[in-house]
Amino acid sequence: MKRLLYILLVVACASCHSQVEENPKTIHACQESPEGRASGMCFALDSTVYVVGGRTQDGTFPRTMLIYDACQDRWTESAPLPIAARVKGTVCVTEQGVFMGLGWAGGAIHNDSLYLRDWWRYDPKSDTWTQLADFPTDKTSGAVCWSNGEQIWVASGFHEFTNDIWRYEISSNRWLKASEESPERVMAPVAAACQGRYLYGTGFYQKSRSSWWEWTEDGRWTRRKDVPGKGRHNAACAATDKAVWVIGGWHYGDTLTTGFYYEDILRYEPTTDSWTLSGSLPCGTTENGIAAGIGNRIYFGLGENKKGTIHKAWYYIED
Repeated sequence: MKRLLYILLVVACASCHSQVEENPKTIHACQESPEGRASGMCFALDSTVYVVGGRTQDGTFPRTMLIYDACQDRWTESAPLPIAARVKGTVCVTEQGVFMGLGWAGGAIHNDSLYLRDWWRYDPKSDTWTQLADFPTDKTSGAVCWSNGEQIWVASGFHEFTNDIWRYEISSNRWLKASEESPERVMAPVAAACQGRYLYGTGFYQKSRSSWWEWTEDGRWTRRKDVPGKGRHNAACAATDKAVWVIGGWHYGDTLTTGFYYEDILRYEPTTDSWTLSGSLPCGTTENGIAAGIGNRIYFGLGENKKGTIHKAWYYIED
């Protein structure tokens, strides 16, 4: 029965992506999170996934961190963190530490002070937090970032649309406005680094987008094969050692369709510039979910469905 349900989910998902190659992967269910969260920050180190902040079902913004031990398939929860509670923050893992911050504190959407600009370095081994130079603008909700280990680039934060890209110099703890701009003025896109390549795409501006780009350190953007579907934002995204994964999201709608939510699991292979449909979320439609890669495994889940119900489900795929 479970196998039949899985096949039906894949078929239903494929109907929205009729021109996409299908390569269904086995989806493994993990222990559920102790609570559902949407719009949290997520990162992985060694065999551990960390979920910082986010929004719970009752609308609160927790200050704790959910910690998933992939070896033991077990969740724990941290003590309250020294950073303010938030949703739609930004996190980047480097050899010099985990850098995170930005996001939105909740409340009146036009209140500039609620678009957080603080920036922190977190050391999981010592469980210490160091506050760094503030981000230069209040365009901080849902930003994406990538790093070469010495600099971190931050783009597409929202509090009005922008093409600006900012570069954080790790060694000098300073922000500089990059000379290049993002290829599209969008909010809530995704980005990931895979095999030394930096990929960016989707998002919303007037309509949900499906464009997919590669960025190089000389500031050039090259258009790659579009993300399958009619466009999306608020998707989950992360990379394994082999590929970039884009999971779920929301299509706001346009002149031809009404809005809808995705439940697909898409895999992008950088070396061949190709997408495959790898399955469908067992928990159903999801936006504002999270994902993290550990070696050749992609872990994903949480987020919320089209009715605003927040998921606790957590899964992995062996890539």
